[in-house]
Amino acid sequence: MKIFLLSWLFLILPALSLIPTNGFPRGGTPHIKTIPAKAFAGAITANSLSTSDNLDGPQLSAVNKNSFDWWYFDVVSRDLNTSLTITFFTALNSSFPFLPPSNNVDIVGVFYSLPNGTSGTKLLYASEVIITTEDNASCGQYVGTGASWSGTPDQYKITINAPEHGISGTFLLRNPAPAHYPCGPAIAKQNMMVAPEIGWSNIIPDAEGIVNFTILDSKLEFEGIAYHDKNWSKEPFQKNVASWYWGHGRLGKYSIVWFDTRGSDGAEYTSSYASKDGKIIVTSCKNSSLTVRPSGGDDQYPPSVSGGDPTGFTIKMDLGDAGTLDVNVTMKAMVADGGVSYKRWTATMEGSVSNGPLITGGVALLEQFKLV
Repeated sequence: MKIFLLSWLFLILPALSLIPTNGFPRGGTPHIKTIPAKAFAGAITANSLSTSDNLDGPQLSAVNKNSFDWWYFDVVSRDLNTSLTITFFTALNSSFPFLPPSNNVDIVGVFYSLPNGTSGTKLLYASEVIITTEDNASCGQYVGTGASWSGTPDQYKITINAPEHGISGTFLLRNPAPAHYPCGPAIAKQNMMVAPEIGWSNIIPDAEGIVNFTILDSKLEFEGIAYHDKNWSKEPFQKNVASWYWGHGRLGKYSIVWFDTRGSDGAEYTSSYASKDGKIIVTSCKNSSLTVRPSGGDDQYPPSVSGGDPTGFTIKMDLGDAGTLDVNVTMKAMVADGGVSYKRWTATMEGSVSNGPLITGGVALLEQFKLV
């Protein structure tokens, strides 16, 4: 993972033996898809099983009023004072209710937080979207917005040139950790469902991020921990999700991603990921591989829209032969507030592997959805 707001804010919204870093198969023919601004009127299909070349491509046959598919990018500074999230949506409010009502499915959301504590959102509406997929990476152009991204297996670059909206600049993600799906590495024939009818591919679980933006005359220039994933579904988000905890970060030499979702069926679904020194340690969707629970504040589990928010989380991740990673996450700043149903935070992390030496100084960005 990986994913935004404005109506309730508007967000995005994001044990194996060691696996080499070249998780992207190379070669193949580019695939180009155009997604019109108007929602498709008929029934659609969604991908649920990976192929050798669709890690970061469109996962729906078309986008209708009940479906969503998006590309999510974020970066947080190491001092946790600055963050940037850019989400390239293809969705309507009817399928993802955190978007504002609109007849246009092609939307770019830019969410930022500044060192002075201020945060904001910018929305850009495209006339169409053109996605090119090759080598399990992708490029996207949101026509008429000045917003695009270009990706290779080695790096991604987001560019926005929209001075009429007060926003322009670049965001580079480089030296990525190896990609994965909910249950395994980025190879063919992997299950891509992180929860019932919710697809997820994590193209860049961790990377070095370099940001050079101007937003409403404020300079946003920093380096930090970066990330890229995508989510999709042929059904409305609110139909299948009761709650979820998602986050990513870096703790010492470990890059970690967690996804703990409670479906509308009442069952818990998880996906865990950890890598170190450019090799995957674990990527699993077994519930025994991961436990994420709220701590401090309102630490009720399962969370409820009638309750408050926690001030942290505890994470227990099974690393297989490498041991068990225990992490304490403590929120630093709220960077997106969607009311009772959605929050995104920056956070610190500390933890240890199998009760070994304490690792401190971890940096994370995480979110919580509560829909019931």
